[in-house]
Amino acid sequence: MKVKLAIIASILMGSIAQQTFAEDNATIATVNGTKLNQSMLQFYALERRQIDPKNSAPMNQLVDDIINMQLLKEEALKNKLEKTDDFKARMNFINLSMLSQVAMINFLDNNPIAEELLKKEYDSKIGKMDVTELKASHILVTEEATAKEVIQKLSKGNKFADLAKEYSTGPSAPKGGDLGWFSPQRMVPEFSQAVLALKDNTYTKQPVQTQFGWHIILRGGQRKGTPPTFEEVKSSITATLEQESIQKHINELRKKADIKITKQ
Repeated sequence: MKVKLAIIASILMGSIAQQTFAEDNATIATVNGTKLNQSMLQFYALERRQIDPKNSAPMNQLVDDIINMQLLKEEALKNKLEKTDDFKARMNFINLSMLSQVAMINFLDNNPIAEELLKKEYDSKIGKMDVTELKASHILVTEEATAKEVIQKLSKGNKFADLAKEYSTGPSAPKGGDLGWFSPQRMVPEFSQAVLALKDNTYTKQPVQTQFGWHIILRGGQRKGTPPTFEEVKSSITATLEQESIQKHINELRKKADIKITKQ
């Protein structure tokens, strides 16, 4: 079983949230005599953030959602849906999932990654690595035919910046398509590969397709960059080492367990 970074991140968020729940578990609403507590609201808000971090709902909407869920729960109990095989199977999985997450939280709490290991990982993987930065401008359009039209105008001497302002649909259009300096890893592979293949002050003679559309790219230069500082990447290094630690722990558990796989 591969332990994903996203899972660990959500577990850590849950661990932090649990500390808050213990401090304040006031009643937020009462539905048909049943008290709905602050902890329910916080768990629900946390779950929503994990599914869609960019989507934040106002508090009154979250409270309404909790009330609606309680009403549906009462209806489910009235119809004895908790006795169905489907419900039992879902609850078995939820129990499995939640207890496994709690076990991982407990393991991380009792086996924290030492600061010296984090710095050692940084020094070996990031601190001394060579960093290349590129400078480029681009014209982004939605149709390949439009991209070829722009390239034809470039070949006739039209200025790249002027064409970017006229044609480009990207946010850099008002700046003549200028993207400034960036590391290749910041861009989608097709874009970075095209820039690396160009010589300074030359542009792509064929449109470059990415998930965003069709690009005409002008390379402005290349320089030696500096790697991110330890503090800038400490959280991501921690997550990576925690992932490795948990995976090692799971492998040890599997070695000790009596496992018989009857269906693949």
